[in-house]
Amino acid sequence: MRIILITGNERRHRYVAAQLAERIGLAAIISEAKAPTAAATIADPADPMVRHIAERGAVEAQLLGDAKFPDGVELLSLPTGAANHAATFDWVSARQPDAILLYGSSIIRAPLLEYFDGRIVNMHLGLSPYYRGAGTNFWALVDNCPEGVGATIHLATLKVDAGAILAQVRPRIEASDRAHHIGTRTIIAGVEVVAEAARRYLAGKIEPVGQDLSIGKVFRKKDWNAAAVLQLWHNLDAGMVPKYLADEKARRAAMPIVSL
Repeated sequence: MRIILITGNERRHRYVAAQLAERIGLAAIISEAKAPTAAATIADPADPMVRHIAERGAVEAQLLGDAKFPDGVELLSLPTGAANHAATFDWVSARQPDAILLYGSSIIRAPLLEYFDGRIVNMHLGLSPYYRGAGTNFWALVDNCPEGVGATIHLATLKVDAGAILAQVRPRIEASDRAHHIGTRTIIAGVEVVAEAARRYLAGKIEPVGQDLSIGKVFRKKDWNAAAVLQLWHNLDAGMVPKYLADEKARRAAMPIVSL
């Protein structure tokens, strides 16, 4: 089975690539440079958005280690958004993959999406359809909803985060966890599931489950702001995580997911 991963270039993307290479094998990796966040334009290091991004880097270094792209796997590095260029399609097609996995890439469109229809699997950080779009696990915590944090493995479609679901997973949360511990644990849990879900799907052993897009919330990158970061911190300081863990089973049951 030949699989190509299209991902980003940050520590979390390198970690996922290395884990997938070990768990399922990768024929090649496409790494797109990530566009700077809105916080990159803010000079004040005390600004909540700047602090939030800095804290993410520190926690990911702690939990993911010195992640590197795997040795021995062909790597194509691209600028932001170039995954949809014609030259990229030619590069991928020449390697004749059985499937393409996505994590943290640009939104994939034609010609890749059409040519590999039904063979592109995305790992979305967020539990669809409850939270879709950008930064979805962040927004679940802003909503005081840790049960809404997780990863969704779904088929890529033209409509973002709307494809049929292969599997979903929630992270194991500890009482002392802050936002980025929860988010990073989700990446670790998600990569374990995406490898097995892709394997079973390609073997015809998973029937994808359609999403009810009439429910849930959709967020865009432009929605992220300092006020939302402050609300998240307030929730954590007010005991959001211990309160959730005290009633975890019931709260998870009220928001059902597609388990592998």
